Formats: sequence, C-alpha cells, structure tokens
Amino acid sequence: MLAKIINRLRNGYMVYHFGVSFKDVRFCTKVLDILWKENLIKGYTKTNEGVITVFLRYHDGSPICTRLVVISRPRDRIYLSLLDLARLSNDFGVLILSTPKGILTNEECVRKGEGGEVLAYAA
Repeated sequence: MLAKIINRLRNGYMVYHFGVSFKDVRFCTKVLDILWKENLIKGYTKTNEGVITVFLRYHDGSPICTRLVVISRPRDRIYLSLLDLARLSNDFGVLILSTPKGILTNEECVRKGEGGEVLAYAA
C-alpha cells in the first residue's frame, strides 16, 4: 500500500496538482506525518469516509519534493543497521524506516539507536 501512496504523490507532483486523495490505510498517516515534518507536503486532511487528501507543496512553481522512491519491496527487503545509518550524511534527503519503535526517519533512528527496514526515500 505504501507504493500506491508514493505513486499518487509522485504523479500529483509531476502534473502540478494542488492535492491528491486516496483511501486511508494502516500506517499512511505516520508516513505523511514524516513528510509534513520534513516540509515536503503542506499537510493532509482525513474525512469520515476514510479518504485522505494530501496538499502538495511547491516553491516558485516547482515541486519541493523532487524524488519519492519506494526502496524496500516484499520480494527484496532492505535493512540498515544503526552503524549504516550513522554513516549517511544528512544533506541527501530523508529515509523513512520501519523500526521496532515505529515509523521513523533516518535522523530519528540514529538518535534512538535503532536500525530497521528502509521503506522509502524522499528528497
């Protein structure tokens, strides 16, 4: 389901839509919270029918989020340890990881001392 969310967001950015909508799934709000904290989206709203509308962010007519990629897939999962995450520089973008402590960014994982499965990359 994460791949569908990322594809909807990427396609919305490509055609300069104001926002995109999709059905609410398990952990999509946690991923959207991370994208909002990193200022990659303007925000999102949830309706009573279970539909989420995400408002996309632009700067001078160009998308803020230029790269959204699903990294870990069911057939080939990718895991990074705390040591691997500590070696990454902070200026290349945001990794979204699934850890035992929840869905976190790469910086939060280093602070909390956790490694995990890399779900997506956003820049």
